[in-house]
Amino acid sequence: MSKKAFLLLTSSMFLVACASTPAPVSAPVQVEAPESEKQVDQKPATPEVINDIKPEPQAQVVSAADKVTMRLIKMGQYALSERRLLTPEEDNANMYFQIALGRDPGNYEAILGISNIVDTYLDWAIVSAGRGDFNTAYTYLNNARFVNQDDPNISTAADRVARIEKRAQGTPKATATKQDRVPDASEDVFILPKDLFQLSEEEILAKMQPIIDRILALQKPIEINWPSDKEGRLIYQILNSRTPDFRVRAMIYHRARYTVEMNE
Repeated sequence: MSKKAFLLLTSSMFLVACASTPAPVSAPVQVEAPESEKQVDQKPATPEVINDIKPEPQAQVVSAADKVTMRLIKMGQYALSERRLLTPEEDNANMYFQIALGRDPGNYEAILGISNIVDTYLDWAIVSAGRGDFNTAYTYLNNARFVNQDDPNISTAADRVARIEKRAQGTPKATATKQDRVPDASEDVFILPKDLFQLSEEEILAKMQPIIDRILALQKPIEINWPSDKEGRLIYQILNSRTPDFRVRAMIYHRARYTVEMNE
């Protein structure tokens, strides 16, 4: 065989062997996505939420039951202003406040209304006792107990009525005219002019200011001795309005002494 023929034979055999041998499998190669396809973290298009913005308050919804209770309280307040405390039977302040309190236990307006009824009866009881009308005084005390027997002011007023009655029973009739004797003025006895209400408003207040100061200092009950019931009540109203932190307790006597005296 010639050398040329031998080379051709071996070359063909090498090619056949390469064709029959499988090519090795290479490991997978990770290819990054093109820059145009990469995801880019972006801020949301919506505006940022400001945490400190408070929502607008919603209108309070009043239930039908609450409206009924409020209506009862208003009717009770009106009846109280008209002095319809326990009568007439179906239209009085106590009835309205008690019903409101039954519907809404602990209701402040209802409790306050009942307390005002009791205080009114106690004031009337003391004034009646000061006039010597003890039957009426005890009737008013019983009415106060009917409204709220647990009110602590009732026992205090009852004690005062009892003291007034005892003092009246121990006063001989022969010395009754001494009630009109004007006592000497002192730090607890204030003598007012007989024509007090003919003065200007400023002059009236100036005359009564020492009494107001003494009431605030002692916070004790007072006696008003005045021949006119209307003017005596007006004196009480003035004194009470000028002492907002203390409710003045007063007895009004129909005496021509024109004095305001600090009581026991």
